[in-house]
Amino acid sequence: MITEDFTAFAGKLAIEFPKAKSGVQMKAVVSETVSQVAKECIAAGTRLIGHIKCIAEVEDGKYIACSVVDEKADAACRGELSDGSRHLSVILNVLIYGLDRARVEDIVHDVAENVASKHGGKAKLEDIDPSHACEADHEHDHEHHH
Repeated sequence: MITEDFTAFAGKLAIEFPKAKSGVQMKAVVSETVSQVAKECIAAGTRLIGHIKCIAEVEDGKYIACSVVDEKADAACRGELSDGSRHLSVILNVLIYGLDRARVEDIVHDVAENVASKHGGKAKLEDIDPSHACEADHEHDHEHHH
């Protein structure tokens, strides 16, 4: 059931690393990002996680799908990523109740930056939701500084 406090966020993360990573290392970055988004949404006041899921792909087209429906569990992932990649492209969907869209976007941005940094990389978030029309004439690379 969708209520007025339902929020759906869709974003694309570009995560870059200066040195090639193994498939296992890349999978850990993706799994950790999805799990941490769930935890941060709950900490920020989400009353219910509907679903947080993603598809993550490396340069050669290998991909994994990860999802979480509970902040207490690690993300469940299927598929595999190949070794030797420096770039991850992640399409992330966050379906939750109790937080507004701007707050969810901030959480995804901050978590992605923190997890990428912890693993020696950098993350950039692009909002890909076509219904999110911004009135201002600017790009959404969201260089947040806290």
